Amino acid sequence: MADTSKFGACCESLKEAMTGEDFEPLIAAGDDGILYMSVGLAEMEDKETGMIDHPIFFCPFCGTQVQTPEEVDAKGGGTA
Repeated sequence: MADTSKFGACCESLKEAMTGEDFEPLIAAGDDGILYMSVGLAEMEDKETGMIDHPIFFCPFCGTQVQTPEEVDAKGGGTA
């Protein structure tokens, strides 16, 4: 798992959302170092259900910028 110490420093709510022990967090840092939010479900080729993740740029709780589109693109998570 990626070093997530840089994410969650803006507010306690984001930190709590990322560290839920009773469930799979919907906001998490990927192995690529990008902060993602799960935004949907999709049926995969093997008929299993998979999560659709999208990079987030601002904390959904306090609005602090947590990463830039350029940082995401540099880490390989860009969509362009």
